Amino acid sequence: MRGLGFILALMVGLLAAGPVPAQAPSAARLRGAERTEAARAREAAQAAAEAEAAAARERRLAEARVAAAAAAQAAESEEQAAQSLAEEAARAAQDAVREARAREAVLTPLLPMLRRLALLPEASLLAAPSAPDETLRGLIALRALTREAQAAAAAARAADAAAAREAREALGAAEALAKARTAARAAAATVDAALAEARANRTEAEAAEEAAARRATEAAAHATDLREAIARLEQEQAEARARQAEANRRAHAEREAAAREAAEARAHARAEARRAARQPEAPPAPAASAIARGEPAPRGSSSHPLPVAGRLLRGFGDAAPGGASRGLTLAASPGARVVSPCAGRTAFAAPFRSYGLLLIVDCGRGYHFVLAGLDRLDAEPGKRLLAGEPVGVLGRAEQGAGPTLYVELRRNGEPVDPATWFARGG
Repeated sequence: MRGLGFILALMVGLLAAGPVPAQAPSAARLRGAERTEAARAREAAQAAAEAEAAAARERRLAEARVAAAAAAQAAESEEQAAQSLAEEAARAAQDAVREARAREAVLTPLLPMLRRLALLPEASLLAAPSAPDETLRGLIALRALTREAQAAAAAARAADAAAAREAREALGAAEALAKARTAARAAAATVDAALAEARANRTEAEAAEEAAARRATEAAAHATDLREAIARLEQEQAEARARQAEANRRAHAEREAAAREAAEARAHARAEARRAARQPEAPPAPAASAIARGEPAPRGSSSHPLPVAGRLLRGFGDAAPGGASRGLTLAASPGARVVSPCAGRTAFAAPFRSYGLLLIVDCGRGYHFVLAGLDRLDAEPGKRLLAGEPVGVLGRAEQGAGPTLYVELRRNGEPVDPATWFARGG
């Protein structure tokens, strides 16, 4: 059919051109073939350039999301540090005020007597009905009492000064905390904007890839436990890879056939032109490359960040409800940003059993990270991730307890200590 269309196009061109010398039909056919091939080459080059530009743009956006998430986590860490400093400064200020009040309580009953003794010490003692030796001992005691009172007064003044200083530091810590919270909110807004841009720029290929991943997620959601869920995800991913390989093979065969047809048309046109013009035969031009571009593997990274800025509450193997813990439990700030601890692909992103919102990241080499306890998921099934790319946020504090993130690492379906992954960089 393509050959027939090619011939019809040449005939139309010949009719429009009018009578020409005997060798003209073959020359026109050659020029037509060359123009067609040049147009196809331009289209292929443009498509390749657009694909390369899109891939480079997505890499830049992903790297920008990683940087924004890192800034958000740093701001959250600063907020946590500022919160601790503010609380410590407030406690110190309260302790200083209590110390100053205690010092004042000791001095208050003595103040009237001390004032009188300070103004008229001799008259106060001589007026007392006592023997001379007792009066002497009174003078000595008065001198000691005066020194103690002076020391107590100095201590009270120091306590007041310390209370004032601690109050100023508490105020400064509160201001630093407010700034840290503002910075954290700004960083979080930057991450949210980057995520919104990524969703807006999603390509058709990514949409198809994510649709396949959603099917895998739906299949895994019916599993009874994490091990079965991961096994189902791997099975669905293997089938998706097989379907993609078959689609790539068909596309490769079609491009090869089109390239051969174009090369044959060029060779035929040149042969006819040479016969008409009695020109020596020239070697045929090589066919255009039609190597199918496979989807790139997720980029590795030497950085394997903790998924959230927080502190360790429970380690791997520690006692936990239901037995020994199979992962890490990290306490973090309300609304803390959660990032991917590895480069890979979102294998599962949906509610699952008692875990609530659950995220599973396929890191390759049989490793899967499981993140549970999120209040919002920003990663969709099938999405490629860089290490440190934002994938969700934690919730708010409930009943006085802050939010926690559960982190589990599985290798070939079996739980292993995530701390070893972070310690050796994967």
